[in-house]
Order: sequence, then structure tokens, then C-alpha cells
Amino acid sequence: MKKLLTLLLFSTAQAFAQQVYLPHEVEKQAEPAGGLTVLNQFITSNLQIPFQNSIKGVNGRVYLKGVVQPDGSMSSIEVTRGIDTLCNAAAVRVLGMYKAWKPAMLAGQPVRQAVFFPVTFKAEAKPAFDTARLAFIDYFNEAFVPIDSARAKYRRTLPVDERGFVSGDVAYEESRGRKWKRLGEAKFAKTPIRYKSRFVNPGADSIAAYRIAARDYNEASHAPEVTFDAEGRVLSYVEYGVDGKASLIKDYDLNGMVRRQQLISDSLITEVYWDPNGQIRAHREFPVNRMGAKEEPLLMNAWGPDGAQYVKNGDGYWRAAGETLNGKWLFEQGKVVSGVKDGNWVGKLADSTLYYEEVYDLGQFKSGSSWANGEKKEYTNTMISPEFKGGIKEFYKFLGMNIRYPIDAARNGISGRVMLSFVVCEDGSMCEYKVENRIGHGLDEEALRVVKLMNGKWNPGEMRGQKVRVKYNVPINFQVEGPIFRR
Repeated sequence: MKKLLTLLLFSTAQAFAQQVYLPHEVEKQAEPAGGLTVLNQFITSNLQIPFQNSIKGVNGRVYLKGVVQPDGSMSSIEVTRGIDTLCNAAAVRVLGMYKAWKPAMLAGQPVRQAVFFPVTFKAEAKPAFDTARLAFIDYFNEAFVPIDSARAKYRRTLPVDERGFVSGDVAYEESRGRKWKRLGEAKFAKTPIRYKSRFVNPGADSIAAYRIAARDYNEASHAPEVTFDAEGRVLSYVEYGVDGKASLIKDYDLNGMVRRQQLISDSLITEVYWDPNGQIRAHREFPVNRMGAKEEPLLMNAWGPDGAQYVKNGDGYWRAAGETLNGKWLFEQGKVVSGVKDGNWVGKLADSTLYYEEVYDLGQFKSGSSWANGEKKEYTNTMISPEFKGGIKEFYKFLGMNIRYPIDAARNGISGRVMLSFVVCEDGSMCEYKVENRIGHGLDEEALRVVKLMNGKWNPGEMRGQKVRVKYNVPINFQVEGPIFRR
């Protein structure tokens, strides 16, 4: 009898766990960990509107039904009302990637619950796309501001593939009467590279990958740049504005999920991280100084794996994952007040090995010790920027002695600011030069030429007492009466 009773109880519990309940049938309904707002943010960052739809324009919703499981994942996702086959599949894909649900509760136990959820698709039609040429053809005035074709001085042709990624040289032409004269092009390249990311291969060696890009001879980018692994999966995506500056960066894992996103403006970089299950983890904001470099971040919001928010609007106790200089996971924690660090902060590796200890007073760094490579180092600054040997006066002197205003630009009264970037390596050498915004008329080339002459004239940067590679930004202003350089 006892055996029979146990079997009946087991069967009842099993049936209880397998049943799919409707929202009104449970004591506590299933909900996204962290709330509906963070789920919508996840969808906005990860939704891939099919290229065909984005060209024609789309404004509608795909209504989905799925079952939230006790482990927080969603299964049996189906379309109850859709837009078309492509959008329907994209909606199912993006909702299926999110596995950070808080399951429904009934009688104190997590149970399966049906959830109904709409995914919104919105994209303006792109009249600049030429279907016959499979290219975007954009028109600009003399200041390179977008304009209609009838009044345009310049036009740009950007060929793309079926996914909307650049697929050939980006050509520029100038209007001469009723004809268009070729001015130049940014060459398309599919370049094999080694790629390393903690979202793809944390703590491991780099992997074989390739990058597609269209860059000019100054290495300035004229189209979004995309990095793929050997199987064609997107690893990173960088979008550029007309001025050549990066405006959006996304880093993906091998499941196609965005794990880090940066929105970039002239004054602020907003950065968001997600966990592998789609749970938002951290939100930081980096003010950008007039050199175009990121300053110390403001720690705005942080969440735990269960969706509990530890830091809200810059106040709380920060617990978030980062990475060390060699790409290992680094777990950092400490008090945050008005977005800045306060009190004792600790960073540990994944195996709980102590990596650093630091003390702050409302954002002011007081002292620190690190244990990288098993050796303790004490430091008085967490970050020391690269420095031109001899200091800022020698930097200005070097520019003044070496730069030459291009004759054609001077004759035509061309002026403006060229923003260059490069990396100062651990030994003080320079590499990865790039023109971040373009002026043309020979000014970009002259600025780049002079900056390359600085190779070997820098002291490397340091982070927590260790020499590191640091990206450095240099703006060079050209004025007709002579170049002016401002820091």
C-alpha cells in the first residue's frame, strides 16, 4: 500500500511539472528576470530585421506563443500572427535566445507556463538602394551632407551582398555638368585575421577569422566592418557614420547573441553587457574628452544572474565580470556612489585568485596592489596614459616642425580637423594607425604621415602597474593661415 501511495504521489508530481498552465492559472506568472524593459532592450539589440524587409520598409508585429520552462528557458515557440516568413523566423530566433525568465510558481514549485509575446519590426524604407545594381547610392552636397540627387555635388555607391554587408569597392563620384566623374574609392577587402574575445574563446588562444571592410589608403572605413569565424558566424560588427567615426559596436558569442554593445557619440560612449542566457549584467557610460579618448567610466547599473539589480542609477554595490590584460575573466566588486567607485574594491579571477585590491574615496583613487603573474605590484594610478617623450611641449614642437600644409588645400582654402588614432604598444612602438574622420584634399595623408614619424618616441601606458597596449587619439587642426594643433 505504501509503495502504491508513493507511486501515485510521484505520478501526480510528474504530471504537475509537465502540465502547461495559462497565466491566470498560476500563483505567480512567468516574467523576464530584470523586468520587461530589459527583455525589450535585449530584443532591440539582437533582432535582425531581414535585409529584404529593411529595404522595403516594415512596421508591424509578430505575435508569438511559447512555454517558459522551470529552468528559465522558453520552448515550443510558434507564431500566432505574423508579418511574413522572414520576419516570423527572425522573431522566433530572437525570443528563443533569451533564457533568463523567472518561471511561473504554483504551490511553491516552478511550473511550465504559456507566454504570449509580441516582437516589433520597424524600419524605414531605403530608397537609396538600387535593386538592379545591388548597391546603396547616396547623394551629398559640397559639405558632404546627404541631399537629393537633383542638387547633389557628390555621390557614393556602396555594393552589398544579400545580407546587406559591403561586398565591393565603395566608389565616390563628383557631378560635372550632366556627368559623374570618378573621384576615388575605398577598396573592399576580405582579410584573414586572428580573433580573440572572452565571448567566443575566454582564456584561450585566438581563432581563425576574417574581416570584411572597405577602407581607403588612410585606413579610414567607408562601410560597416564585420568579423566572421571560419563558419561564417558574425563575431563583431562596427558601424560608421558619414564622417568615418564609429557609431555602433556589437560583439557576439558563437550562438549569435550580442554580448556587448557600445553606442558612441562625440561626448559619450554607452556600454551594455549581457550574460550568455540574455540576462543584462552591466551598464557603463564613458565620457569622451576632447582628445576623443574614453575617460574613467561611470558605473550606472548592474544586475545579478537572477535579475536582481545591485546598482541603480549609479548607486549600490557593483558585481560584474570584466577581463584581464590577457583575456581572462575578472570578477570585480565594490561600492558605487553617484556612478563612481568608493571604498575598498576587489578583483578576482574565475578560480577566486586575487587579482587586485584598490581603495577609492568617491571616485578618487588612493592606493592599489595587483598580483598579475604571481608578483605583487603596488601602484599610485590605475591607468597611466602613453606619453610623448619630453612631454606635451615636445609633442607640439614635433608637429610644428614636421607638418606641411598641402599646397592644393591651402590654395582652395580647405581647413578642418583630422582625427587620427593609433596604438602605443608595450615597448613604446606604434601600430594600427587609422584616420577616424576624413577631410580629404591631402590633409588626411599629411596628418597620417607626420604621426607615423612619431614611432619610437612614446613611453608606453600602464594599467595596474603593468605596461599595456593603449589606443591613442590625436586631433590635428588645419587652418588656411597655417595648421593649429590642439590637444
